[in-house]
Amino acid sequence: MLTFEKIQAMKQIKKEYEEITKFPNLNIGATIGLINEDDVFKWRATLRGPRDTSYKGGLFILTINFPDNYPNKPPEVCFKTPIYHVNVNPQKSYNPGAEPLGHVCISTLNWWKPEYKMMEVLTNIFGLFYMANPDSPYGLNRAEELRHNRALHEEKIKFFTQKYANPSFTNIDKEYNESWDFSYPQ
Repeated sequence: MLTFEKIQAMKQIKKEYEEITKFPNLNIGATIGLINEDDVFKWRATLRGPRDTSYKGGLFILTINFPDNYPNKPPEVCFKTPIYHVNVNPQKSYNPGAEPLGHVCISTLNWWKPEYKMMEVLTNIFGLFYMANPDSPYGLNRAEELRHNRALHEEKIKFFTQKYANPSFTNIDKEYNESWDFSYPQ
């Protein structure tokens, strides 16, 4: 059912989609597309790992799902490509209301304001490649590793980027629907 609020959300989402596709932020190299041409509420984005980070060479796929009352409520943004990052949820939960697999924890989404735009959100997510926040982690082990053994943490980032986000692999579009396997060879 179309409500006034949903119609307003559709207009805002279409406007932002057109702005991003017409005037992309070349600094972050994001590409945006609709998952289904008939549904502006569901986007797919790709981000490339920056050359000057341990994520270099990686191609990361995200989904963006907008609520019916956007921009009053934030979109849900999830990595579909497994990424070794303390601020991205690597665990699938079966509890209602729990954050989904690949959920991104950034301040823009956590303290949402209606004046925020998706380009800001994507820019902040891109910033995660450069900076992790171990004070707001998904998984204390990775946060402790980041704090106390940065070299090992960076080594794991490179390993799992190569394993899951290498664009030359045929599984780059694979949907990972279970908790991500970050078993690291010793």
